[in-house]
Amino acid sequence: MKFGVYVNPQTATRESGRELREGMLRVVRTADEAGFDQVMGGQHYLSDFTQLQLLPFLARLTGEVDTMEIATGIVLLPFYHPVEIAEQMATIDALHDGRTVFGVGAGYRDVEFEAFDVPKRERVPRLVEGLELTRRLLTEERVSHDGEFYSVDDVTIPIRPEEPLSVWLAANSDRAVERAAGVADAWLVNPHSTIEEIVEQKRDHYDPIRADAGEDASLPVIREAFVAPTSEEAFAVAREHLREKYERYVSWGQDEAMEDTEDLHRPFDELAEDRFLLGTPAEVCAEIERYEEQLDASHVVVRSHWPGLPYERACESIELMGDEVLPNV
Repeated sequence: MKFGVYVNPQTATRESGRELREGMLRVVRTADEAGFDQVMGGQHYLSDFTQLQLLPFLARLTGEVDTMEIATGIVLLPFYHPVEIAEQMATIDALHDGRTVFGVGAGYRDVEFEAFDVPKRERVPRLVEGLELTRRLLTEERVSHDGEFYSVDDVTIPIRPEEPLSVWLAANSDRAVERAAGVADAWLVNPHSTIEEIVEQKRDHYDPIRADAGEDASLPVIREAFVAPTSEEAFAVAREHLREKYERYVSWGQDEAMEDTEDLHRPFDELAEDRFLLGTPAEVCAEIERYEEQLDASHVVVRSHWPGLPYERACESIELMGDEVLPNV
């Protein structure tokens, strides 16, 4: 199992972009020193928070880490032409010596689809066609394609990764999980689903398709996480800062993309149960061991900074994980 840190380039609106930059760089350096294997970041446009854009942010991070994997988690693929995103990802891969993971998703926020003039009903076919063409551009010398949304004639991008990028597809609903099993290298599991829900979807909608294709069922899982000397402290920190985050998810329509649309409409303590990694190092170790036993998770990617949380508190949690969790699981 590998461990990643999710450095979402997003924070409270009272902070400036430069303050966010410095805070995220501090978190990344801490994670690198703590022994994490991967750094991942996410993307939104027209955010209600102070937010940096994902691809230039990740390019900046390549100067901070040597061999950590760098992952997009996720690129909102329907808003990109495949030529554009293929060249951007090939560039990020060339800027560092570690592996690169190309995490993608369909998106769900109405305001983003309206701003890009992309009909929301087209998000899945654009995702599927765009991913197919992007992968071809990243791996083939000459590419021709004439599809519903994109067309290229005998083109080549100027650089391609020396090793194929691993493609992870974010999915929430059963049908989306089946899509990830069929067209990607892995299903990227969101932080909102309970372990019970993931086990069921993996068993019924992911593993059979991967097995039929003769492919492994790699499962990277994102989790909200905070580790502290006491459970009370870990829950208090998360409760203060995650409540607003999840209220914002609901206002953005994230709940509508879930298999159970009422799943996020819960009091915080109920929401945290079987979802979040909160507690002492020993408690978090035990929970991660459950991920290995029940999910056979390939990666656990922890998000320990949320809008408004001081960066030093996030770094304290990451350091504690490096000292007392990672060596013991």
